Amino acid sequence: MKVVVAIAAPAVPGAAEAVKQFGRTDVKVTGLSLPNMSKPYVHSGIVESIVLWNTRDLGYLTVYAAHALAEGLLRHDARNFQAGRLGTTRLNVDQVLLGAPFIFTKANIDQFDF
Repeated sequence: MKVVVAIAAPAVPGAAEAVKQFGRTDVKVTGLSLPNMSKPYVHSGIVESIVLWNTRDLGYLTVYAAHALAEGLLRHDARNFQAGRLGTTRLNVDQVLLGAPFIFTKANIDQFDF
């Protein structure tokens, strides 16, 4: 085994802890998780990166879209939506899509506290 891909927030640190306890420096762990849960493992190098939506951007988009909807600026038949500092976001029928998930690495994980 060379990599573990975990698809739930607690699974990433759980798998990383197992890799650590078994002393397996040849196995990497990645997946969907929260920064605070994974920070120690990212800093130690067991986990190179995790992915998740950037909550600041998601919150911003939610408020921006709600305001646009209330003002009649968000049309049901539109394919795109101008979302302020986020630029153009896609619309899928009745969904406003944030886009690709954010990649947390050793270089940026300490900027997030959740």
